[in-house]
Amino acid sequence: MTDTQSSKEDFRKLLASVRSDFIDSYGTREKLHTLKAPPSLAKADPSDELEKLAKMIKAHATKVGIVCNPGKFDTNVSVALKEFQLFSNAIFYLLSLTSLFYQGKHADYLVDDLDASILGLLNGVQDLCTDVTSLLDGKGLGSTTPTEADTRLTGVGKIWSTCDNLEQIAIKGNFGLLNGRISVSLKLINDSLSEVDEWLMEPELCEEDPFGLCDESDDELAAEKVEEQTEVPQGMIDFVQIWQKRLKLIKLLLSSFSKSISSNDYKNKQSDASKLSKLNVLHKSVVEQIDELISTVFMSGSSFDAEDEEIKEITDNLVTSLKRIVNIIKVLNKNDEKRGKWVEVWETNFFAQV
Repeated sequence: MTDTQSSKEDFRKLLASVRSDFIDSYGTREKLHTLKAPPSLAKADPSDELEKLAKMIKAHATKVGIVCNPGKFDTNVSVALKEFQLFSNAIFYLLSLTSLFYQGKHADYLVDDLDASILGLLNGVQDLCTDVTSLLDGKGLGSTTPTEADTRLTGVGKIWSTCDNLEQIAIKGNFGLLNGRISVSLKLINDSLSEVDEWLMEPELCEEDPFGLCDESDDELAAEKVEEQTEVPQGMIDFVQIWQKRLKLIKLLLSSFSKSISSNDYKNKQSDASKLSKLNVLHKSVVEQIDELISTVFMSGSSFDAEDEEIKEITDNLVTSLKRIVNIIKVLNKNDEKRGKWVEVWETNFFAQV
């Protein structure tokens, strides 16, 4: 057996081991959460180690992609084998580290992002194993007329992408990832506020059949009904104006908190992960409740009643969500008098009106 043949056999064994030990063993969220960190990682900083490993895996994947170029693979088998071994070692270290993020110190949204990225990484590793197996079998990467795309290992691109995601998770941490999610909610609230502003400039009732469900025979009756009821109830205008001001305050609350947690003071701040997880659920609930309130009010048309049971239930739920958000922000800022003060001022201004 030649050295090249021996290296190819060793390579096949390594690929089989990677598939068995990594992909098959930890290819689902449930399986990932069975991992246990070795004692040597007990005092390690998970985020620091994750950032280092993400960069290391990306670098090793890049080298594997270079030495496994189809046109040069047969003369590079031993070198490719060594590079792939280093690559698989880095994957092993990453999986060993993962369980440190499952100990209650990291918010559930961070853990969700981490799990998704690691599973994406394993998917890329699987593709890489498939590509290398094809090269070992002398089949190339699938095309009889190789193009630039045919010389690339598809798994490498997936691995790069997931490594970038892992690095961002490590850098942003609990607060940075939460800030990104709150930014999305702020854009949605801003859209709702724009809709309210536009309506108040020229108030009008929602048509009786907004989805066009009436029969053609009912068109004339519907048109007559609309003509009879063109004036928007003053109570509806007053209600929307009140909530226009409240929406601005809600936007101020979330944008001020977003600005706070994006500051350097929060980067290394340790906080109760469960509270951050609750806050992440609450700000999304607020967006949904605002959207529900606006659509319900506008769809009520001429029959609008501020004391309507459905409207009152929505506003009560929204106020409850906001109270919970404020309470959590207070806890997060309990040792910061300046930041605690603005929350108290906001609380007074908003809840005095509801």
